[in-house]
Amino acid sequence: MVLLDEHMKLNLLRKYIQEKRLIHKLYVKNKETLLKSYQELQKLETYHKKYCKSYKKNKLKKPTEDFYVPNAQLPVFFDENERARLTTPPGYFIANSSIPSAGYGAWTMTGVKKYTVLGEYEGEEHKKEGNQPYSWVIYEDKERKKKHYIDASSPAKSNWLRYVNCARNVREENVFSFGCDGLVFYMTTKDVEPNTELLTWYGENDGRFLGITRLHPASEMNLKSASHIRLSYMPKDSLKDYLKYHQNWFSNKYDKKSNKTYHGIIDTYEDGTWTMQREGNYTYYTGEQGLLVPFVCEHEPLEKE
Repeated sequence: MVLLDEHMKLNLLRKYIQEKRLIHKLYVKNKETLLKSYQELQKLETYHKKYCKSYKKNKLKKPTEDFYVPNAQLPVFFDENERARLTTPPGYFIANSSIPSAGYGAWTMTGVKKYTVLGEYEGEEHKKEGNQPYSWVIYEDKERKKKHYIDASSPAKSNWLRYVNCARNVREENVFSFGCDGLVFYMTTKDVEPNTELLTWYGENDGRFLGITRLHPASEMNLKSASHIRLSYMPKDSLKDYLKYHQNWFSNKYDKKSNKTYHGIIDTYEDGTWTMQREGNYTYYTGEQGLLVPFVCEHEPLEKE
């Protein structure tokens, strides 16, 4: 028995697929980048839980204060409508956002280290339902039946973190927001350069309202063990119940010969088998063309001989 290394396996697989005319092109691009970004998400999840555990035990005493940025001290007399802006700490400033029509944004004046806690998101606490773009929801029980909101819509009752806007993609995102002990904290996810706008993910509901979906392909596909991913095309009548989960992110193709419309479907190759995957909008991590350009790389020809 001969044991093949990963490189030899891939070459044999590539030769087999090409000989069988299963695909037109085969190459893998940026798989490592996506896996690394997913690993960073997992590290961030671990770190913020560690910070939260320390905060619950020590509050803002050491060691949690080492990477914590407190509000700027307010003057004795000030315009209450300027409260949020006046809490901006040294090294940061409020100016027009780089995102069109987003109003003001929060910016760095100096470099900020990764995992720096930018402070607590302040606002008025209440239980009112409805569209509240400046609010974070805090669940009070594990069943998520009881909840309240931290609402920073009023500059007089909030702090400078209200000006941190929603990131549109992973390249922009440099702040992670998380709940801890009934509060919401903002923490940097990377080293942030001077004169950079701070941007975070607003959460699924607000993201949907803004037309932004934050879904990582590795959360739904086993990218570590799947050696290849392809975009294949299948007629609607052969998909049956799968179309319930098919978001049709990839463009359909119409075949004149068969007079059929073919849907773009994602398949992964693992352990000698191609498996159809649920399709999601991964552009937050992959770019505007989804998995097609930066990652998925196999294109099954529509017309087969």
